[in-house]
Amino acid sequence: MGVKSATFQSGGLLSQHRLPGAYSRLDFIKGTGGLVSAANAVIMGDSRGGEPNKLLWFTGPADAENVLRDGDLLDAIRHAFRPGGGLTPQAIAAWRVNAGTRAVREFTEAGAGNQIDVTAWDYGLHTNQLKIKLETTATKLTIQFQNNTAEITEGIGKDSLSITCTDGTVTTATVTISKTSLITTIVDGSAVSLSCLFSAFPTIEDLVNYINDQEHYTCLLTTLVKTDPSSELDSLSATDIKGVVVVATSDLQAIIDVLNDSPWIDTAAFDTASSIRILPDDDTGWVYLSGAVDGTYDATAWGVSLTLLEQEDIQLIGTSDDVAATHALIATHCAAMCAVAGKAERQFIVGGAAGEAVSAAVTRAENLTSEYGMLAYPGFKHYDFDDITSIITYKPSYYAAKLIGANVALSLNEPATFKDVDVLEWEKVLTIPEAEQLIKAGVCPGIKHKTGRLLTGRTVTTYQGTDLQRCEFSMMREALFVSRDLRTAVEESFIGRAMSNNLLGKVDAVAYGKLSQYNDMGLFTGDPPYWGYKKTINGDQIEIEYDCYLTPPTNFIFITSHMHVYASA
Repeated sequence: MGVKSATFQSGGLLSQHRLPGAYSRLDFIKGTGGLVSAANAVIMGDSRGGEPNKLLWFTGPADAENVLRDGDLLDAIRHAFRPGGGLTPQAIAAWRVNAGTRAVREFTEAGAGNQIDVTAWDYGLHTNQLKIKLETTATKLTIQFQNNTAEITEGIGKDSLSITCTDGTVTTATVTISKTSLITTIVDGSAVSLSCLFSAFPTIEDLVNYINDQEHYTCLLTTLVKTDPSSELDSLSATDIKGVVVVATSDLQAIIDVLNDSPWIDTAAFDTASSIRILPDDDTGWVYLSGAVDGTYDATAWGVSLTLLEQEDIQLIGTSDDVAATHALIATHCAAMCAVAGKAERQFIVGGAAGEAVSAAVTRAENLTSEYGMLAYPGFKHYDFDDITSIITYKPSYYAAKLIGANVALSLNEPATFKDVDVLEWEKVLTIPEAEQLIKAGVCPGIKHKTGRLLTGRTVTTYQGTDLQRCEFSMMREALFVSRDLRTAVEESFIGRAMSNNLLGKVDAVAYGKLSQYNDMGLFTGDPPYWGYKKTINGDQIEIEYDCYLTPPTNFIFITSHMHVYASA
């Protein structure tokens, strides 16, 4: 049997050795000091631009205007970046629900069919206004979108290599270039025919070097980029190379490259269904791209979007939509994400339509009934983004967008309650009884303080119960963050590892470290802020339990002044 091997077991790995020496292994363990994201916010809705069903991150309204172009979603993003109270969100994402498509165009050659497929840079009906003109035997290309400056490129072309057969004894010598190969055909004489597959010689330089190594041929590199793919060569049909220098070009690819350099083009590519690579025909005039649509904005589109959103790292959801059925879909989504199997805790803030009465807002909140979300009311007056000389009324869903922006900027334990809101006036100035009625029903009211300040009255959820933790949006935010962060820390550190005594001790260290961290962040309060930590082992299961005091908002201060009349003996 021989000498027994020495076993090296560490970091969940095992190896055995017989040759003496020092051996080492790196074991990278994910640290638990970091925190999961806490304020990634997305506002969803209908827009005229931007890629559908994708997080489009913006750091300011100007970025959003360039991408979203127009629509309710753009206005919601604008308001989210102007919540008021001196708050400035670092970044907010938009999500286009209506699945718009890109405009397309095909460049064709009469005898060979389609050669180039082109798609516009953006999604939506406006991309049908992108126009292209190819002329002067496919050497001049003009691209223009609406009234923007036209992009004009002339002298388009690319020489790639030259080839000649130097054997004067051959009867004929021709070269044929297809999509997949360069082939020479020799009749009589001492030269031999060549068959060069582009898959075997992937670059122009590879092809030139090979041909030059063959007797009776001269091949020169004429492109400035030696690594250009050989498969981009234009097709040639049995062209004479007996003592004649033939230049093989990649002119079709040169046109494709110019198209791809334009900011108005997403992709331009050779149509692989074509049997040959050949220059497309000239255009007799402007040719507009076509086929783009803005996309349907309905419950089906929302269902698709919310399903895709499940995979994203998001904690706050808003929408420009004021439809109650849409709000119900979002509430259901958040409840599923906050459930045990969801593992992606998130909250929502929504608002209704302009002109709604207090009773309508109360009904909306009662129908939502969710501890994971907040309903904002009322709408407000502000300058029109498209005409700053005009003042218009914005619906409550835009007040909800401002609350999204405020929560992105505020720390986890800080409520938006009593924070200034960037509005000129509320659509409806609430009386104290109306504000009380709204809060009781689970509606977050915008109020006008007696000092004239325009404030968020109280950030309550639509939960129709009396548990303070579930009623207060900020406390639910703390609870959901702590749940997700602690779960993530122990999952990344321990799941899939051997449940040794050493690991069990580390579980305690991670859990206590996290609880202490939450206390330092101000998410817990009281004395003690947390207690009753217990760890139970049951086979391959570890159960962790603890108690804590979540930090509540400071909503009330009651003052009683005991007044006396002074009397002296």
